[in-house]
Amino acid sequence: MIEVNLHPEGSKRRRKGRGLPKVPAWLKATGSGDGRDPWLIAAVVIPALVLLVVGWLWMSQRSERGELDVRIAEAVEDSTRLSDLRALSDSLMAREAQIRERLDLLSGLDDGRFVWPHLLDEISRALPGYAWLTSIREASAAPDLQVQVDGMAANPLAITAYVRRLQESPFVGEVRILGSQEQSLEGFSAHSFKLIVTYSEPAETLAADVAGGV
Repeated sequence: MIEVNLHPEGSKRRRKGRGLPKVPAWLKATGSGDGRDPWLIAAVVIPALVLLVVGWLWMSQRSERGELDVRIAEAVEDSTRLSDLRALSDSLMAREAQIRERLDLLSGLDDGRFVWPHLLDEISRALPGYAWLTSIREASAAPDLQVQVDGMAANPLAITAYVRRLQESPFVGEVRILGSQEQSLEGFSAHSFKLIVTYSEPAETLAADVAGGV
């Protein structure tokens, strides 16, 4: 009778050593027993983990470096834009200052255009007999207009009368005598004089302006 051994012992022996994979011969040479030394396994696994961690950190730093570069580029662009805006603002402010200066000049000219005729009329009308003017020039600009009046008179009384008449004018606020000197003019005695005449707007004109504004 023929018997068939379905569980041969030889097969069991061959399967008996299966489990963990065998360590190569060069590792067995440095290990002990069957090559499953935990210290040896740790020596292989730990460096691999370290390499993985280092690689992950490197990739993470590289990503952060890229984001930092983008932020730096944006900051530089914003700084350039801000510099351009500041330059434009300075240019506009300088232009505004020039416009204001021109407007002030035009305003002064406009004020003087109406003031001068009144003041010159009063200066000429107040002049007494035996007196004449040699020059009239601006001492200070409007609105606080002052003019210097130079002239000649036959005697000091004529100068005094001229100053009194000027002071009585509604367009004159103050009259100051800068000087008076006796001179010989073509064999005759005369007196030169220098006056500072300050313009003053009449009260009637101010009242009319206020009424018109209301």
